[in-house]
Amino acid sequence: MRSFFQDFEKDDEADINRVTKCKMHDMVHDFVQLLTENECLIVKRVGGSETISAQNARHLNILQVEGTKDDPSGPFSIWQTEKLHSCFLNGNEIPLNLFTHLKRVRTLSSYDCQLEHIPEEIGMLSQLRYLNLGFNQIKDLPGTIYDLYYLQTFNIEYCEYLCGLPAQGIHKLINLRHLLNLQTSSEFRFPDGFEKLTNLRTLGIFRVHQGNNNKLEWFKDLNQLSGALCIQIRGNVDELQATKADLKSKKFIKELKLSAVDARIQVIEALQPHPNLQILHLCCRHSPTWIITLTQLRKLALDGGDEIPIIADTDLPPIRKLPLLEELRLSSWGLKRVGFDFLGISNTTTTSIFPKLKELRFSRCRFWEEWEDISEEQQNNTNISIFPCLEKLILYGCHKLKALPHRLLHKASSLQRVRIESCGLLNSHYNPETGQDWIHLQYIPHVEFE
Repeated sequence: MRSFFQDFEKDDEADINRVTKCKMHDMVHDFVQLLTENECLIVKRVGGSETISAQNARHLNILQVEGTKDDPSGPFSIWQTEKLHSCFLNGNEIPLNLFTHLKRVRTLSSYDCQLEHIPEEIGMLSQLRYLNLGFNQIKDLPGTIYDLYYLQTFNIEYCEYLCGLPAQGIHKLINLRHLLNLQTSSEFRFPDGFEKLTNLRTLGIFRVHQGNNNKLEWFKDLNQLSGALCIQIRGNVDELQATKADLKSKKFIKELKLSAVDARIQVIEALQPHPNLQILHLCCRHSPTWIITLTQLRKLALDGGDEIPIIADTDLPPIRKLPLLEELRLSSWGLKRVGFDFLGISNTTTTSIFPKLKELRFSRCRFWEEWEDISEEQQNNTNISIFPCLEKLILYGCHKLKALPHRLLHKASSLQRVRIESCGLLNSHYNPETGQDWIHLQYIPHVEFE
């Protein structure tokens, strides 16, 4: 055995060589269990009025609490916690005075504990590095939360009633790396001073609208942001704010979800991400020109929103120029026709179109009537390569589309699966039993209709 740990999985973000997952050898696992048998305390069941002694334990995990905090016998209590470094109480109702007994704890997870209120005493947990309050009914947080100077990870996901962070003092959380706030209230507010969290690496979602005072310009110096970031813009925002956000400098962000249906094209253009981006979900009525600069993009989803203007395929960005694109999804776009402008077929002797694309999906394109096919000459031309890696084609809710491009699909030599759902004319024309065009799909291994 050359290493205690094996099968490392690393984050492939630029300039970050961070291990995200690994396996432990059986011998190491058994040795660690033996070494820590007096330090790890797992309580499978504890009664309402029971007392837990954690005299020698550094790590405490309570799996089940019988009764509730309203039980007349009284809630359970924990004593002798001087050595306790981590405490996991997930899924159990807990007494609120618990926080006063965990002053040296570094990891506290109270996920889904039916908490409605967090006491101010939480600020006394001065050594806390990790705090999970997710999936609780919390409506607000005490200002003492900002006294947790060493806090690195703060999870408030699925706190659906939580409308924001306390107004004063967020600048004190200078060590905060991860703020997980997905599925919080749509009115969630960040306070002034948020822009000073320059060590922040993970942020779940950032919503901007007139009622919450959140500002895009706060992103200016948050250059350590990494992984996935979701930005939702409701209504219009100032173009200067979008420019000051300087998303183009956020080189560690791999996935961006940007929803800005009401925003002007100038705002969308100003929110250009770094070329290192690998996944983009864009929900807006305009196609920004910067899409073709994202040469590392693997997945692209373009959603036109609910109110769909009719456009030509020439209004779409030249997606075909993205050399590494593996998955393309077009939803709610007002296309009436998809032609050669989408494919980018030219008169050059050699053409490779969507060389890496594996999945192509069209959804709810309710004006779409025609998908132009290639000619027989182009089909037989070996110098033209179209969708050479395409494995899956999915069409959903494209009611007016009359036919598929038969010669083009034959050219897609790797095609294994076609799924047609809620496409009235296509479902009729390609029905295996009654459709006159079924012959053009029967060679494909898996064809599904719904």
